[in-house]
Amino acid sequence: MLSSTTTEMPMPSPKGSSDFQLRRRRAAKLTHFFGVDYRELIHDILESIEKGVEEERKRGTLRPEEVESLLHKLHHLRTRQDGFL
Repeated sequence: MLSSTTTEMPMPSPKGSSDFQLRRRRAAKLTHFFGVDYRELIHDILESIEKGVEEERKRGTLRPEEVESLLHKLHHLRTRQDGFL
């Protein structure tokens, strides 16, 4: 009896296809599979990290200069996200 299980085989890239195009295709497949857009996912992750930093600041486990540095880096990532994605 034959099995109906399919295996994922890497698809050969068409001639002239760039690495960027391959990554975009893979990202599109994941977006379709998981039902969430990359931008939404990154936004949620950055928001979660920011909340975590604020909670640690309130607990006193981070020094003020660490909090400032982390929030600055998060702001930079959000700016990059808005500009490139």
